[in-house]
Amino acid sequence: MNALPQDFDAEEVPSLDKTLNNMREELAAARVASMQIVVFQMQRDGAQTDVVCPEEFMQAVADVERAYGSLRDIHARHLKPLGVTLPDALASMVKQVTGDLGELMRILERCRASADEGIRGFQAGKNLYELCCTRVAKGLNALSSGIATHFLELKENEKAEELEKTNKIALEIGKIGRVINMVATNASIEAARVGDAGKGFTVIADEVKTLSTRVSSLSVSLTERLA
Repeated sequence: MNALPQDFDAEEVPSLDKTLNNMREELAAARVASMQIVVFQMQRDGAQTDVVCPEEFMQAVADVERAYGSLRDIHARHLKPLGVTLPDALASMVKQVTGDLGELMRILERCRASADEGIRGFQAGKNLYELCCTRVAKGLNALSSGIATHFLELKENEKAEELEKTNKIALEIGKIGRVINMVATNASIEAARVGDAGKGFTVIADEVKTLSTRVSSLSVSLTERLA
């Protein structure tokens, strides 16, 4: 499946937090599902009392399928809208876990729930435990942790960039304040030179100087809040 989710809005860029939460929920559900599938096999082998009912088993299949599709199309679904790329090690982990989920999907793809016979088409094979518990469950756990760490680093970088932009704005405000103050000072000097004829202009110069003080104060306040 290469299409974006039906509810995806091309004009709405999701946040890192929302994307991370969605991905972690999908991976966590698939991790639990893989364990349920193993328990279901144990039930069929008589080594476990009934724990996973057919409805729960089919939900587990759906959770595995959803996580598989999400990881297979991770770039289009999650990364491209954010303009994010994964480091090589994490991308390699995604590929490995996607392959393991795909192998599990091939085991589950013919499974159907029957009202009379329960689950039909389930042929686990002798390596199901190793696949589900060692490869899929542990792989999903490591991948979820790796993606969370990477996204956290991206958020911290975003905050640093925004802080730098805001700091530059504060510096520019300070420069504007100094220029206004210089203009007001020169205006006051010129008004004093012309005597009474410049009194009205002196009032304007004083107001400009007051504005300069307020702008400078705003710059200082903004700079202090960024410290």
